Amino acid sequence: MDVHISKNAEKILTEVSKRSGFNEEEFVERAVLFYADTIQKQLSLKKEFEQWDKLSDEAIVNFEAGL
Repeated sequence: MDVHISKNAEKILTEVSKRSGFNEEEFVERAVLFYADTIQKQLSLKKEFEQWDKLSDEAIVNFEAGL
């Protein structure tokens, strides 16, 4: 895969990779995996909230039907 980043991001990448002891490719791979994991967790939480909302709506409908 060929990825292009801005000059500013490239400057930061070079500096941070040197300071962290990882070469730039390793650093980018770790960053992408970390970011992807974070996004997956957020999407999972969003899905869980949607399921709780659906259950809550069902509970309200059932409660009102019993009145």
